[in-house]
Amino acid sequence: MRCFGKDARLGFLSAILFGTGIFLGGCAATINHTYDPMADFSTGKSYSWAPGWLANRQEPLIEKNVRYFADKSLREKGFTLSTDKPDFMLSMNYELEYSDPYRMRLLNLFVHKTPGKELIWQGTAHGAINADAASPDLAETVKKILMNFPPKR
Repeated sequence: MRCFGKDARLGFLSAILFGTGIFLGGCAATINHTYDPMADFSTGKSYSWAPGWLANRQEPLIEKNVRYFADKSLREKGFTLSTDKPDFMLSMNYELEYSDPYRMRLLNLFVHKTPGKELIWQGTAHGAINADAASPDLAETVKKILMNFPPKR
């Protein structure tokens, strides 16, 4: 005995797939960027991490992973990590949800012009970001944040 006809089953399956897609899409981080339109991004090719980038030490391993993925992404763009007179400095800020595994609700990467440490660029990810080192989520999020750095005008 059949409870549903073929069309009803197809409609039900379509609704489940659509709902799952909306749910999973809603879990992805939203990426935003902003920058100083007067800043000259064409001259900077070296960077360092701002002194005290681990000062809060909220979760040092997560911070080291963010730094690792950011360094990798910037290296692929032709930037060089340098402690001797870098053109700009990076810093970060994040908010965690304490679960298993840790999830970030927010990740900010800041670019400051040197000297002077003036903020010239900011990239932000909002949403559920799996911060586990074994997950590709954190690496993909950092790469997406830095995708529009330096900004193209």
